[in-house]
Amino acid sequence: MFQRLCVLGAVLAVSAACGAPTLAQSDDEVVGRVGDRAVTMAELDEAWRSNDAPSRMRMLQELYETRKRTLDIVIGEILIEREAVARGTSRDELLAQELPARTLPVTDEDVTRVYEQNRRAFPTMTEEQMAPQIRAFLAQQRPMQALHAYMGELRAGAADDIRVELEPPRTPVEVVEGDPVLGPAGAPVEIVEFSDFQCPFCQRLTGTLDRLKAEYGDDIRLVFKDFPLPNHAQAFKAAEAGLCANVQGRFWELHDVMFSEQDDLEVDDLKRHAGELGLDQAAFDACLDSGRFAEQVSADLRYGESLGVQSTPTIFINGRAVMGAAPYEVFDEIVRDELARAQ
Repeated sequence: MFQRLCVLGAVLAVSAACGAPTLAQSDDEVVGRVGDRAVTMAELDEAWRSNDAPSRMRMLQELYETRKRTLDIVIGEILIEREAVARGTSRDELLAQELPARTLPVTDEDVTRVYEQNRRAFPTMTEEQMAPQIRAFLAQQRPMQALHAYMGELRAGAADDIRVELEPPRTPVEVVEGDPVLGPAGAPVEIVEFSDFQCPFCQRLTGTLDRLKAEYGDDIRLVFKDFPLPNHAQAFKAAEAGLCANVQGRFWELHDVMFSEQDDLEVDDLKRHAGELGLDQAAFDACLDSGRFAEQVSADLRYGESLGVQSTPTIFINGRAVMGAAPYEVFDEIVRDELARAQ
């Protein structure tokens, strides 16, 4: 029952120990020819980046995440083997001892939860009708879940002895003069956010970023870049307003107000927000009316698109892309990993 997990279904890349070929080719390796003209891997990758940056970023991220999951399994297997040797037993005997207590029973609540989460897949079937199949499915998953739980416990106990050196994909993001920033320039973690003041998911992300800043302080530097979406009618002018406030050193205050008042982003609303914050009203109004920063907003848009940004929020943590308002734990894990790599 508890077989080695060397071969995983639908895995794009596994460890060399499993006998799988590598997917990587060096930049100078020739991947195609037209007569005497050679095409290198570097040229191919640059063409991919130029012609379809979003799919490139997404696929490289998926490849990394799959490799990382596989690496976690390989590390877990090594820890199990080491534990078996330390206890003078075999791997299978060790698992036979440890997994039953970690194999949780399937409860009625589990069945109901799975039914509710998937009821659109079987609209004509009641929970009572589906319960036997759901229960059998969950029971089949329990041994694997127990194995992963045991691997996690062993890993937690051996944290000082484990170092993950699998390098994630990184997209270099240029920070230019005029970009609103919060935090020291020398911070080991730089978080660049492409955002839209009318986007509800961007608004949700502000709490996550505030929490990260509170937790890690000067270890984090936040950088804001505008990416107003075309379906948000007030977003472009709101982006300009943020940059007008930035001239007065008040970007982050207006940033917070605009995200908290997303239904009030007309030009008159933006001017009112600035006045209530105590900005120089005449200077702010003149800046906003003149369209002084319209080109900078457009430049942010073009730059984001060149990197592969398609939606908001898109965040780069030391170049590591996170698309969407992911849970706090996702960001926290990456920040902790980056801080560990910086040591």
